[in-house]
Amino acid sequence: MSLLQYARLFRKDILSAQPIRLYRAWMAEFRTPFFRGYFINQPDLVKTVLKERPDDFPKSNRIGEGLRPLLGNSVFLTNGETWKRQRRIIDPAFEGGRLRETYPAMWAAAEAAAVRLGTRDGDIVEIEEETSHAAADVIFRTLFSIPIEHEIARGVFDEFRTYQRSQPILNIAAFLPLPKWMP
Repeated sequence: MSLLQYARLFRKDILSAQPIRLYRAWMAEFRTPFFRGYFINQPDLVKTVLKERPDDFPKSNRIGEGLRPLLGNSVFLTNGETWKRQRRIIDPAFEGGRLRETYPAMWAAAEAAAVRLGTRDGDIVEIEEETSHAAADVIFRTLFSIPIEHEIARGVFDEFRTYQRSQPILNIAAFLPLPKWMP
């Protein structure tokens, strides 16, 4: 596809803009004129990159520039000591018995998502919106013990979606490297 077509798709939905081959490969490199990316789908390799050797695989600063307005200085965009500190904070939620305690809430959120999708009767479904809804439901059920349908949870989710859609994901900072002297 042309660079302009890719930019339009990227602006609309980052994941759908990527070639399908990236999602079917164990590992794939993706190059554009402005950056190079890697997709990893092999569980052992994901573990190596994210757990065993994260310093050897830093996240892209350019992509971070594009996503920072939405995600801030979060674990999704940070590297080094900041990322390690953030991971230490969230890791206990996913270790050992804690996952066993939260699994029923995750399962309930998945069942609720399946019910929502099952009532569509052939309608076209915006899957990114549905998966975001399901992820938010997991978060609210596991952290706050309320489903996304609860009025408070629904309000927070709706505000987040409004904010998310208002932010430019494709911006010049995501593609052009900033000078090293620029803060």
